[in-house]
Amino acid sequence: MKNTVALSALLFSLLLGSCGGEGTPTTPTSTPTPTPVATSITLSPTSLSFTSLGETQQLSATVKDQNGATMGGASVSWATSATSIATVSSSGLVTSVAEGSATITASSGSATSTAAVTVTLPNIAVMVGDSAASSVTVGNQITLPIVVDMSQAGDLNLASLQVSVTWSPSVVSYVSTTTGTFGSVTANDSDVATGTFLANLFNSSGTTESFRAVLITFSGVSTGTTAVEVEVTTAGNELGQSVLDKVTTRKHDVTVSN
Repeated sequence: MKNTVALSALLFSLLLGSCGGEGTPTTPTSTPTPTPVATSITLSPTSLSFTSLGETQQLSATVKDQNGATMGGASVSWATSATSIATVSSSGLVTSVAEGSATITASSGSATSTAAVTVTLPNIAVMVGDSAASSVTVGNQITLPIVVDMSQAGDLNLASLQVSVTWSPSVVSYVSTTTGTFGSVTANDSDVATGTFLANLFNSSGTTESFRAVLITFSGVSTGTTAVEVEVTTAGNELGQSVLDKVTTRKHDVTVSN
């Protein structure tokens, strides 16, 4: 009987031990915080427009991780799809190079984002006369305007433009000039006698509209045809050489008859 009681006590003790009894609880293992990974990039702005060459604009990139948190110290690399149109520096500064379109790509890890770049130079037309040709008889006069057409110039604010006007003095002779909107003239007797003078087409406050800058009056000298031509010689700083190269001109043929 004593052996049976002792055996039962031993079994009960072993059973309590296997159940843990009142021993110390086990501490749960903590899960490590995931390392932030660049998951998305947002560019500002998402598109850039340039109207002159050598112009710069800054892009900024915001990198976020897999939890949507901003990664302030994330490294960003920059690339352009066309260095001939626009370049981009290691800090995201974009510079226009030539007319056309390009795509700027920002990368951080496997995340990328793009911004569109468009370079469009304004097109200004300077022409002699409202039509391409006219006629006059010997001894009579004809007045031709120097017209500055800004219809294709976008929002360009034109503040200064100088042109040279030439013609054949054996066919027509210079009589006078009247300044129109924004215009002034630099001329002397020796120049106009040989068929040339300079006209300054400008407005101190600038303009985005088309206008007649100068009105030139000629007189028919002898029968024949001469081209009254205009050439843009200089432009103000608001244009620069890149836009000056985009200025188109149109001559005006004058036929003199008896």
